[in-house]
Amino acid sequence: SMPAFGAAVALGAEEIEFDLWSTSDGVLVSCHDSTLDRVSNGTGKIYEHSYEELLKLDFGAKCGEKFRGLKIPTFEEILQKFAGRVIMNIHVKIWDKNFEHPMIEEIIGLVRKYDCEKHVYFMTTSDQIIRRVMSYAPDIKCCVGWDGNKDPMSIVDRAIELGAYKVQLFKPYFNQETIDKAHTHGILCNVFYADDPEEAKQYLEMGIDTILTNDYLTISNAVRGV
Repeated sequence: SMPAFGAAVALGAEEIEFDLWSTSDGVLVSCHDSTLDRVSNGTGKIYEHSYEELLKLDFGAKCGEKFRGLKIPTFEEILQKFAGRVIMNIHVKIWDKNFEHPMIEEIIGLVRKYDCEKHVYFMTTSDQIIRRVMSYAPDIKCCVGWDGNKDPMSIVDRAIELGAYKVQLFKPYFNQETIDKAHTHGILCNVFYADDPEEAKQYLEMGIDTILTNDYLTISNAVRGV
């Protein structure tokens, strides 16, 4: 949500991570889930609703009374507020799901509109889409997501073949050798995720470059100086 992004930036987070979906009428919106039931007072799939329909829903009340009335943010609203202020790890979930129209031109067009090519990277599990994005916009970095293969080296081998900037490791399907091989080939390593301070410290000691977390302040305070 926008308050979460704002809090992370205010606390000094180097990156924020969010997921993109398309509404039925082609508006790019951010929400972790593909369905509305857990995160709002609506039901069904996000991409089966128009943007106008989604605007009528409350995306905050289920998180607590103080968040009541939150609306689903659009990709452009996020860029308007935070472009150039923080690195954005953009998980484009319509690319994971092989949507009929992946909206590559629209997504990259918005990044260029807000002059933040150097402040974003795209994450997806689709190697096919990564190739298309890298061909269409070679100046924008891509991160390889975990595709379900439990072999610890699979994700790094994919990234090497693609020439990708990063891998986003998915616990527990990686080990020290995974990280070392990535670094040997100049590939940075995210990990999804760590909310436990001791786990986060262990990941940093292993050489993880970026930790995704739901509790930035706790993890940041715990790993300072590691």
